[in-house]
Amino acid sequence: MRLKTGQTAPLFSLEDIFGRKIDLSSYKDKNKKILISFFRNVACPFCNFRIHQLTKKNEKWKDKLEMIFFLESKKEVVLRSIFHKEVSPIPIISDENKVLYQEYGVENSTFKTLSTFLSSKHRTTFNTAKKMGLSINSGEKGITIIPADFLLDENLTIMEAYYGKNIGDHLPFENIEAAL
Repeated sequence: MRLKTGQTAPLFSLEDIFGRKIDLSSYKDKNKKILISFFRNVACPFCNFRIHQLTKKNEKWKDKLEMIFFLESKKEVVLRSIFHKEVSPIPIISDENKVLYQEYGVENSTFKTLSTFLSSKHRTTFNTAKKMGLSINSGEKGITIIPADFLLDENLTIMEAYYGKNIGDHLPFENIEAAL
């Protein structure tokens, strides 16, 4: 079931890949918005390109926004990736059993995955990510998770629940900027 604007975000208290406890309730009332993003796995060039973009924007947004990333990859697989290690201080949480993916209503869709490659915009993103070395050969096969982004206010209320239309579709940066 999809989450909607105005709902309180499902709480979680999990350890990220760096061994830090990430308790969503501890983000409440900190005068910052929170962006929770669900991605596929470490091998996904679309996901890695988006993580790269968000990491670059973190310097500009860090006084107004906290980010938390979820990957369906095993912790050990994520830690083998130099790229993902460099994302810290942004937490990356491994959810290989997709428990939080289900709680947040993240979708699995072969059709939406295949439709991504019909778009010239997404083919360009794919090629750019590959040229940047963001397509990591991890041996992982799962590619049908469709990304989802949740922008929360200081009270952990969902300001925007964004469910991607395909594997390259995320909450537009303009929407995040407008909320900040």
